[in-house]
Amino acid sequence: MCKKFTEMKLMRKSYRGIPASEGMGTGKVVNIDCSSPAFKDKKIRDTDRELGRFVRALKTYCNNTRDEIQYIKETIGEQESKILAGHIQMTHDPHMQSELIRKIGEGICAERATSEICDEFINRFLEADVEFVKQIATDVKDVKAGVITLLLGKEKIPVEHFDEDVIVVTKELTPSVAARLDRARTKAIVTEIGSPNSHSALLLKAMNIPSVTSIKDADKLFKDGDTVTVNGDSGEVFEAE
Repeated sequence: MCKKFTEMKLMRKSYRGIPASEGMGTGKVVNIDCSSPAFKDKKIRDTDRELGRFVRALKTYCNNTRDEIQYIKETIGEQESKILAGHIQMTHDPHMQSELIRKIGEGICAERATSEICDEFINRFLEADVEFVKQIATDVKDVKAGVITLLLGKEKIPVEHFDEDVIVVTKELTPSVAARLDRARTKAIVTEIGSPNSHSALLLKAMNIPSVTSIKDADKLFKDGDTVTVNGDSGEVFEAE
């Protein structure tokens, strides 16, 4: 195995990042975007109706998340399921709720209000001195993307089933997307933003999916259909010959 891996290093162009989840995997690149979908800004006249639209989307988000929590509990573990339970707790934060209501009451559309309030929390977490606290920013991004996706009536990123062995490449992997990955076909994950101690990485470790993070411009380096090998032990990603 060591000889084969050494030969691989000599023959292929490689990129070095930070190992986030152990193991090795080879497959075809599939690029996904875990960020919040774009939306058109609009001025709201009927603020009560807009608030109702937001409340319905939030209720659906919480119900969907509860289903995902149960799925994680049954297929990965109870401890890991608490990660998404924290997402529901975020939506019940008094400051977050009051600010959302205030913004919508001022005629700001639900998508914009959700984006602005979540970004406020994201920036606050990213400014923290403690690495663990910084990682919570990704969880808020997850909530933001989930609620805005529902407000827009869009579908979730389809990662539950792949027709072949794949390497999922994304700028930043969110926990809810990580939990839905096709575990049989997803051979590894490559990201630009992340940490070995992030909630996404913890889920990948529990699912035995190798991952490497801190590959700059990962979502631009690797094209859909490229064959790559990911070494989650050394933090290296190798292109096909």
